[in-house]
Amino acid sequence: MKLSVAYTFEPGIIPKLAKFPEVKEIYGKLSRDLIGGGRSTITLRPTSRRSLNSSVAEAHAHGLAFNYLINGAGLYGLEQTRRGQAAIRRQLDGLDAMGVDAVTVASPYLLRLVKKQYPRFMVRVGVFALVDTPLKVVQWEDMGADTICVSAIGCNRNFAKLEAIKKASRRELQLIVNASCLLNCSHEPTHMHLLTQSSMSRGGRKGFCLDYCFLHCSSSKLRDPSLYLRATWIRPEDIHFYEEIGFHSFKIVERSCPGDLLVKRVAAYAARSFDGNLLEIAGPVAQIKREQNTPFVQRARMMTVMFKPWYVKLSALAAMKRYAETVILHDYGRATAPVYVDNKALDGFVEGLRNRDCSAADCGRCTYCSSWAERTVRIRSGYRSDALALADELDKGCIASTHWLSERAPRR
Repeated sequence: MKLSVAYTFEPGIIPKLAKFPEVKEIYGKLSRDLIGGGRSTITLRPTSRRSLNSSVAEAHAHGLAFNYLINGAGLYGLEQTRRGQAAIRRQLDGLDAMGVDAVTVASPYLLRLVKKQYPRFMVRVGVFALVDTPLKVVQWEDMGADTICVSAIGCNRNFAKLEAIKKASRRELQLIVNASCLLNCSHEPTHMHLLTQSSMSRGGRKGFCLDYCFLHCSSSKLRDPSLYLRATWIRPEDIHFYEEIGFHSFKIVERSCPGDLLVKRVAAYAARSFDGNLLEIAGPVAQIKREQNTPFVQRARMMTVMFKPWYVKLSALAAMKRYAETVILHDYGRATAPVYVDNKALDGFVEGLRNRDCSAADCGRCTYCSSWAERTVRIRSGYRSDALALADELDKGCIASTHWLSERAPRR
């Protein structure tokens, strides 16, 4: 097993991760940069080029490679001008000077540029490239990709597709093991671009993100508990099913994860076993509360980035904050967590999916996941109704444009 683990820029986290022999590299990026990435700036610790430089050196001192993410879902025309191309080159020059070992891309243009002009870098293709067929794997490898992270949303539960992809590949393939996105999610491309634009140093958003995609995903699970199981996670106990196909490289998220929890996630996958709430190791997480040891600077930046009274109503922002704090768990106890997914009780669940084609199934008629959810998922009734009431009000405002001030409301 080879693990690539999210880097959170939390002091002291690198030595803790390096204690696991399975961890070969850490991946991360500045909280805001030219190309953007897969997490909104407001959910990440503030970073600087100096802290990045020291992090790369510290990783190397502990025997870990550093993989920098230039994996935005789009370049939005940046590469169409001489000035934009020069800016891209300056960023890559800086990463090269720091000694970064690898970069992750989602753009064919960036892959070709890096392989031609920066041959020292190993190049990973990230999930934002939406690689979900054998033909896409071959195309990316022909362009020079060294590692390809296969789409979790499109492939993690489709063993026949994974086998076909593996047979077509000549390079290293990777799977994300602990994301909890919905399978075949219709919001996937929109969410990727929303996150990219909210972590770019250029453009008009300046880090602002009213994440209606997360609103849809989290509220859908509360309405239908089977969706907690119909997600993209791979339990530590089920890694061997994927190794039998030929996958041996796995990626652990998230860059917004509190350090102690991140180490716990790595420990669970290294041990191939976890006894507790599955959402603790494979659920959405972000340091947004003081009790999560979120740095004051991060909380202050979150408020200043989101505080736009000339643009968005403060009542809407306050409601979104309450909702995020409600559904992003930080209590995972069996008796105390508002949502508890019993990991050990899921023994046999994925094995029963190996001969099913969930991408072609009618989930409304199939009762497989719902029957398992009845035995393994517990949602506190009061919590569920309160969270859904908040979600419904937020969703209504997004569609009716009532969260925004009237003079800035979208034209009809």
